Amino acid sequence: MYKIVSFIIFMLLHQAALAWDEQDISQLKTTKSCIGCDFTKADLRWANVYAAELGGAPNMVDANMERADFSGANLFGANLEGANLQGANFSGANLSWASLIAADFTGAELGGAKLTGAVFCGTIMPDGTRNNKNC
Repeated sequence: MYKIVSFIIFMLLHQAALAWDEQDISQLKTTKSCIGCDFTKADLRWANVYAAELGGAPNMVDANMERADFSGANLFGANLEGANLQGANFSGANLSWASLIAADFTGAELGGAKLTGAVFCGTIMPDGTRNNKNC
């Protein structure tokens, strides 16, 4: 019984560590749509996915989205906790109700982004200041 439980725990931890799927990234880059996809710890640096549809509260915890173009994208309810968003373009994006805890927006573009209900805590804003609004 101990071996079975240990194996199950190992598999769950392994799955959590590799939550994103290369096929989902390919789909996002090709179609600019991936509803409900899990991009936890995904490498989306320099991705050109402007106006992408990522509804369904996508999980993007600890994702590297440095210099990506998400302008006009729908990231409603996204979990971007701990994500590297440095230099990314989120102008006109919908980040309403997104969790931005410990996200790093240094040098990012947020002009016209919808941030209604977004959660900030330890969030590094584009100008380098720390936003602790919801801590």
